[in-house]
Amino acid sequence: MRLKFILILLLAPAMLMAKPLEVWIMPNGANPQGILEERLVQFTKETGLSAKVVVLDWGEAWSRISEALESGQGPDVLQLGTTWVSFFASKGWLSPLDAHLGKVDPGRFVPVSWKTTQVDDQNSIYAIPWFMDVRVLMANKALLAESGLDNENIVTLDSFRLALDRFKSLNKTKETGTIIYPFAFPGKSDWNIPHNFAPWIWSQGGDFIVKENGQWQSNLLNPKTIKGIKLYVNFILDSLVNVSTLKENTAQVTSRFNNGEQLFSINTSEVIMQTRVDESKGGTLNSRIGQDGISTFPIPSGPAGSVAFIGGSNLALPKAKQNNSRALQLLLFLTRGDNLDIYTQKIGFLPPDTTVLSEWAQDSLYKVLVDQAKEGKAYPNIPNWGEIESMLVEMFSAVWSLLDVGGLYSDEELYEILSRYHLVLNKSLDAGEVAVLSKDEFYDVIKSIKSLEELKYGPKKEKSSARVDLLQKVEFRIALAVLFILLLSLIGVIRLRKKQN
Repeated sequence: MRLKFILILLLAPAMLMAKPLEVWIMPNGANPQGILEERLVQFTKETGLSAKVVVLDWGEAWSRISEALESGQGPDVLQLGTTWVSFFASKGWLSPLDAHLGKVDPGRFVPVSWKTTQVDDQNSIYAIPWFMDVRVLMANKALLAESGLDNENIVTLDSFRLALDRFKSLNKTKETGTIIYPFAFPGKSDWNIPHNFAPWIWSQGGDFIVKENGQWQSNLLNPKTIKGIKLYVNFILDSLVNVSTLKENTAQVTSRFNNGEQLFSINTSEVIMQTRVDESKGGTLNSRIGQDGISTFPIPSGPAGSVAFIGGSNLALPKAKQNNSRALQLLLFLTRGDNLDIYTQKIGFLPPDTTVLSEWAQDSLYKVLVDQAKEGKAYPNIPNWGEIESMLVEMFSAVWSLLDVGGLYSDEELYEILSRYHLVLNKSLDAGEVAVLSKDEFYDVIKSIKSLEELKYGPKKEKSSARVDLLQKVEFRIALAVLFILLLSLIGVIRLRKKQN
């Protein structure tokens, strides 16, 4: 019995080392588990350590990760959405990586991506960028050529609106009779709603929240934010999108684009890579979009330029693994430049490493995304962003309800929704009293936006005051002349009757 106990003690370290490291990821791209497992084979060759992949569905990931990190029973390495890092780090559940930055080389990462590894107003690093989600404007290449539209038609938001209207006028349909719409985007309760609104708001110079004197507060009623929101809403009011998609989610709208039912889409970069992968491997090579091809364009620019949404995921170590050198080896391996390149090439999202990105820029479709990554924008890295984002989903879902089939949209209703959530956001941010834009000021902003008719035919010409005065004088003289003629006629009739009597 004593001999058996001694053997167990002697073999315990080896048994512990034999236990594979565990990395938790979420599904991004086609077959992410199989792709990562291929890289882990190389990791085992280099280190002698084994590792396994556990895939969490995005819908359950937040709760599963929260429970694991709080209990200290989490994996060795885990994937976190870029906006999740600040929350889990603020809870003290992630391992600071400051002591290992010499091995990480922060300077090689795209600045907007590296910023997501920290908590607002703190210097410590809690994660390493893994891949970027850069969203640009995509078009069905064949439909674009058929419609006679090109890059020049899609530079600014105004020219993009005109391009959508021009395509709409062509009344295109598929062979089955299905209408092909110019544009479409997901609607109520879809978690991507804020991501879809963001580029139009940012390109106008607005934002969801801003920091004033060290305090985050709502920016929903800023004129530039209002303008961005209203311009996005106008896609529907101008009948440039398929309104039925306001009841659909991102996957359903993406399926419409893949099936050739719409010309334009703003989507994740994996859509591009999937067109190069056979359907048997989860791609869309044999679908309509795979055959028609994709064209990519920067987000149509506004006064603040062309500002794309930047999201993505980072890799982190749970606090319980802070002194685990094996877990650190796995983290550094997965975020090494060559592995970032190989993994992202397979899933279709952009690598956050600038050296690797320069190679991706050789691909004409991805070059647009690479360029947009330099000027794009990510959400603030504040711990309660998840709560803020949920509120934004609720708010924009309420807006879409007004525009849904049978909805009763009005600018007044839009003002009421924005005003209500302006207060809700400020309460969540502990912002206290923040000035509210009056309804009249709100209407002034709305009136400043050019209508589609004005873009097509120019502004209605207002008559100059001098011309108005001249016209009024002429009209007055004509009226006097008519009155004088009528008076003469009346006198003539009276005289004639007197003679007859």
